[in-house]
Amino acid sequence: MEGIRGMTQTTAGGLFDHLVHSHGGHEPGEGYSYKELVNALALQSQKWVLPGYGLEQSRHPDALFKGALRRLATSAPTVGQALVAIMRYIYSCSPTVHYRLENRPGQSVLMLYGLIHPEQDNPVIVERAILAATLLIAEVRGCAFRPRAVTLRHAPLCEATLYHNYFKCPVLFEQEHDSLVFSPDVLSEPSVGQDDELHAMLRFYLEAQSDHSDDLHAQVKRKIQMLLPLHRATLELVAESLNLHPRTLQRHLAQGGVEFEAYLDGIRRKQAEHMLRKTSLSINQIASELGYKRPTSFCRAHQRWFDMTPRAHRQAFGDPFIISIDGDSQAVAK
Repeated sequence: MEGIRGMTQTTAGGLFDHLVHSHGGHEPGEGYSYKELVNALALQSQKWVLPGYGLEQSRHPDALFKGALRRLATSAPTVGQALVAIMRYIYSCSPTVHYRLENRPGQSVLMLYGLIHPEQDNPVIVERAILAATLLIAEVRGCAFRPRAVTLRHAPLCEATLYHNYFKCPVLFEQEHDSLVFSPDVLSEPSVGQDDELHAMLRFYLEAQSDHSDDLHAQVKRKIQMLLPLHRATLELVAESLNLHPRTLQRHLAQGGVEFEAYLDGIRRKQAEHMLRKTSLSINQIASELGYKRPTSFCRAHQRWFDMTPRAHRQAFGDPFIISIDGDSQAVAK
């Protein structure tokens, strides 16, 4: 599962050797975390007048996304679905890099943020993450990808021409957000590596890592969570995935005082609560992840659960950082 951690453990030859020496001879794992080593590498690269280190390390998409997470993106039906799939899992898998996708009039924005204090953000890691996302989008669509613009909160680390050579678009510094701005049409473009079966298998695989309980209720919960994003969380398919007849599954659940539809409704409610409070997924994205074909259906269910709209829920109970970046003022039905 190390392949979905969101960051790759790279070394830089003599630069890494110098770091080991400068840190008292410690090898990786001997007192220093990976994040500490990455930050030290980034800092040393600037001291040695190697400001393009982060960009150079991101020439290939697997510099940031690799293994199961990368295949999850490249097998998605469209570019937009690939980005949503990445955001769903990277929030819990990556300690450093998190994304938010916003649809604005005439443009789409992939924003980057971290859960650490902004003053502690490492600009080299930020640049790597944005460039890696750019290259991944190009890989998913199967052709060159030129964003409209890249915005960065920090000052330039090197000559502007170097940034243009990597991003192939205007790069604006000392802006409010770290982001990638591009045409909204890109999101609906099909993936050249679309593989619905593989995509579904990977989602199942990634979900299955979080729970291995043998309890029937826990197994049913896990199967429902796997099938919800595919809009297939029905009694029949859950039973089939457990090698049970639907009536047999119903009987087992009833013995524990559980009715399938009520159980499904409760899982959706719990996941909606978590996503609204702890993730930056939009209302539309959350509705889709919970298996609703229309956001309005999700909003009606949410009103029944909490007696408020999804947006009001996020504003009242969401993580302060999530609230501060929330741009979702649409798709909130009362």
